[in-house]
Amino acid sequence: MYRLTATRLAAALAAVALLALPARAQETGAVGGRVTLEESGGPVHGAVIVVVGAGAVGLTDEDGVFEIDPVPAGAYEVLAQREHLTAGRQAVTVAPGETAMVDFTLGLSAVHEELTVTASAGGAVTTLEAFNAVTTLDSFDVAVQGANTIGEALRDEPGIAVRSFGPGTSRPIVRGFDGDRVLILEDGIRTGDLSSQSGDHGVTVDPNGAERIEVVRGPAALLYGSNAVGGLVNVITPHESYRDSQFQGTRGQFTIDAGSANAQAGTAASFQHAQGNVLFWGGGSLRQTGDYDTPDGPVENSATELTNAQAGVGWFGDRAFVSGGVRAEDGRYGVPFAGEFHGAHGDEDDHGDEDDHGDEDDHGDEDDHGDEDDHEDEDDHEDEEGHEDETHIQLASRRRVGRFDVGLRNLTNRAIEGVRLTANVIDWGHDELEVAEGIESIGTRFTNRTTILRAEVDQQQTARLSGRFGAWAKMRDFEAVGAEALAPRTDQTAFAAFAYEEVDFGRYRLQFGGRVERNDYRPDERPGGGHGHDDEDDHDDDGDDHDDDHDDDDHDDGDDHDDDDHDDEHGELVAPDPRDRQFLGSSASFGLHADLGAGSAFVANLTSSHRAPALEELYNFGPHVGNLAFEVGNPDLDAETTLGLDLSLRHQSERARADVNVYLYEIDNFIFGEVTGDEADGLTVFDFHQGDSRFRGWDARASLRLGGRAWATVGMGYVDARLTGSNEPLPRIPPLRGTLSLDLPYGGFTVSPELEFAGAQDRVFHEETATDGYSVVNLRASYVWPREHAAHILTFTGYNLTNALYRNHTSFIKDLAPEMGRGVKVGYSVRFF
Repeated sequence: MYRLTATRLAAALAAVALLALPARAQETGAVGGRVTLEESGGPVHGAVIVVVGAGAVGLTDEDGVFEIDPVPAGAYEVLAQREHLTAGRQAVTVAPGETAMVDFTLGLSAVHEELTVTASAGGAVTTLEAFNAVTTLDSFDVAVQGANTIGEALRDEPGIAVRSFGPGTSRPIVRGFDGDRVLILEDGIRTGDLSSQSGDHGVTVDPNGAERIEVVRGPAALLYGSNAVGGLVNVITPHESYRDSQFQGTRGQFTIDAGSANAQAGTAASFQHAQGNVLFWGGGSLRQTGDYDTPDGPVENSATELTNAQAGVGWFGDRAFVSGGVRAEDGRYGVPFAGEFHGAHGDEDDHGDEDDHGDEDDHGDEDDHGDEDDHEDEDDHEDEEGHEDETHIQLASRRRVGRFDVGLRNLTNRAIEGVRLTANVIDWGHDELEVAEGIESIGTRFTNRTTILRAEVDQQQTARLSGRFGAWAKMRDFEAVGAEALAPRTDQTAFAAFAYEEVDFGRYRLQFGGRVERNDYRPDERPGGGHGHDDEDDHDDDGDDHDDDHDDDDHDDGDDHDDDDHDDEHGELVAPDPRDRQFLGSSASFGLHADLGAGSAFVANLTSSHRAPALEELYNFGPHVGNLAFEVGNPDLDAETTLGLDLSLRHQSERARADVNVYLYEIDNFIFGEVTGDEADGLTVFDFHQGDSRFRGWDARASLRLGGRAWATVGMGYVDARLTGSNEPLPRIPPLRGTLSLDLPYGGFTVSPELEFAGAQDRVFHEETATDGYSVVNLRASYVWPREHAAHILTFTGYNLTNALYRNHTSFIKDLAPEMGRGVKVGYSVRFF
């Protein structure tokens, strides 16, 4: 595969910079006007105004008036909206030294233009103009859903699935990519948790406190990390969204919701108060659920709790700003069925006679857990026997964040428009608790302390060139102590330099991006030497059933499971010695955005990226219940290199909107867990191996106006991911999934029936089980009461109305428990401006 070197990357970026040299800084004017409400004719306070193409954003005041200054002279389209209050674009021409006036009247609409700040060269852009494929949820969308986790909030979006080990552990899968290949950000900075490391580790960010959630696939992900092969999820908080749009007074929101099938109850509140140049903000949320119900009965130990609080203050002048804030999160959730597997490897006496492995009576009377047929229908988990003796595994997490920002903005020199420096300190930890007969004990304690520094420079936009560049550094201290301390204490340091440039030739725009990143791992010695795990090889020579499936000649043990370097002469698994590793690689992207006219656009992006192996892939060794595997890391792994092609066709008009994306990713040295056919501590042995892979698929959404304000919307996504050497499917790849919905409004009331469906997934990795297709009927209803200075939203959702029994293919417990059964949610949300 063609690998772009750092020298070539620098040369490419230098060539882009030369394009800007003839262009002088433009003369500027302003855009102003007034926004009113269609229903009453009164002013709309807090509407967002976007000058499309200039990246300029403003807010309306209490009289509905706005003025955005400065705006480079030229012809633009202007957009105004406040959540689902929206209006069509209007064209303006900005003359030097003058203010172009434009007024808007906003009405309710189920479909509206989406904005992104994560995937732009500078400022806010609409998803039609963006180079990347972007999905956004605003606070209205989040309020209607009443989701408990980020994964749950995004599960119906095209191309996005959910990985879980129960409700508290859900995490988005983007285009079939999971774990370290999908970044989770909060206000553009990594969250610092361990959700990418294990199937039973969750993302503790509450979506109900977000102003907007953006999912980005494509080249702009290189701004945030070269490992974001699948994409990234950025949760944007209210105070961050107002940072570049000054206002006076107080804004805020309050949400409360409840649900039946999981005894859900939650509330969230936040405020932002500006007085002069000083902005104060604060907020918090409290959420909890009980064990969720399925058509087969309740799933024990699936309850969740999450609390968080945040506060901060900042000074924002015309040319400079400084701000600081803190956040505290505490969560606790059960990991269903994990106690069974902990029992399997917790009692070493059970391993003395492997011929008795099929009789799991010593594991707490789990009704013959060794018989895999029992996993197909888990009515037995309601069995009355022995509940007092069961061990439940629960995770208690805590996250403490301190953030400091300082910078310059609205500069008037020819080169730089603004500079921002961010320092983020994250102290994350969680305890894996073993709960038996009401007594808790800590099985494993994880700590992950991370310091992130980011410097970003926004270039002065010209008629030809816009962009940003910067540097990023991360210092990480990871440690785990206890039964699942699979990796030694490890220090990780990373440094990167990045740039993202867009060149405008009118109807055609080009994009160039690049990132050079270095990752260093420095592990301590492994406690205990890594011995003592018997290889429960009941399969004799089954281990070489897949010897020839992968072309791994360049890797130590890729071809022979029976002569594995991790087995000693007595058949005992031996941990590989941890050693320091350093990875240096470059990533680059090139894109074309073509305006086809009539509200249509074609976008093509070619990306070459480099991903260093994750800590767990290098150093893990031992029973990992969260991934249902005995993991054997490989400190000799090479970096992955990806060549990706993304093609998008987009259309937007008053009667129809559509976005179709097709992608192909060829990945050299793809890292995956190879099933060896052996068992250790009651779990299947997974060796981390490498092989070439291919991901290809598509995701699409289309909306058609049926008449008036009624819309029909369909969204679908499909991915096929395989090892190219053997053509074998990779594990836990989601099937074809989609939704079909109607939005039928009457005044402020909207009824939205929805059909959620998925195809069967029988393209599975060896020893992975297939899942059947399913269809689920949901019904959403909402009443929106928009006022000049507030918006009230009442929501009702009936989900899985037919009480269908279905299983999520990307769930680690799909063979043990189906998804949630029939239930309802109700909620109320108010935003004031």
